[in-house]
Amino acid sequence: MPGQCFSATVKLLEGYRGRDKIIRTASYVACLAGGLTESNQALSTKFLTITAELNACRMILRLFDDMSMLAYTLSYGWGKKEKDQVLRVMNLLSNLVNQAFFPIEHIAWAAQKGLISANASPWLIRSLVTWIISLCLSILRSFWNIAHARSKYFMAKKSDTEGKVNKSMVVNTYKAELVTIAQNATNLGMAIHWLPGNQLWSGKLSNTAVGVLGIVSSSIGLVKLMSS
Repeated sequence: MPGQCFSATVKLLEGYRGRDKIIRTASYVACLAGGLTESNQALSTKFLTITAELNACRMILRLFDDMSMLAYTLSYGWGKKEKDQVLRVMNLLSNLVNQAFFPIEHIAWAAQKGLISANASPWLIRSLVTWIISLCLSILRSFWNIAHARSKYFMAKKSDTEGKVNKSMVVNTYKAELVTIAQNATNLGMAIHWLPGNQLWSGKLSNTAVGVLGIVSSSIGLVKLMSS
């Protein structure tokens, strides 16, 4: 078992997506450690510095994500092959928002580093808002998929064609979408916390809470990546 775990970790680190997931997990583990050691300010600061540096690393790597996102957006196109029109609209909106996120974040990064003459704060907020919209769309899409699978199964049951609808596939859809909802909900919790002002619980979560939410969402992402 330890050998298999080591091999799986090495395989993840060899690819960009896997490495990003591990860096993200490590950053939130450090954030949790920083929250749990607040009584020791020097130690807590060290852990939070690790978190900040790992997050900065991920931001740098995202400077090169535009093309892969564009390739995905173009491959989906207008979603003409999508039979479910509600799902099609949500996917189109999601692709648009996700595509916009990267250039917005790049501008925020360039402004932070003094590479362009602009105030970084508004651009950071815009990138955060696009992420929140993307998460909300993903959650809505998951609920829609659950409702659609449920409706399809019960319609088949009423019309005595239940055998044509695989019950295990419906259950698997439920499980997969609920896990995705949990992942996006934990990310949404952190995103709202980072918003400025007094929106909901913005600025009210401790480093410990942020660390826990981040570890949960990152762990789900790792498991999904490994299973795929």
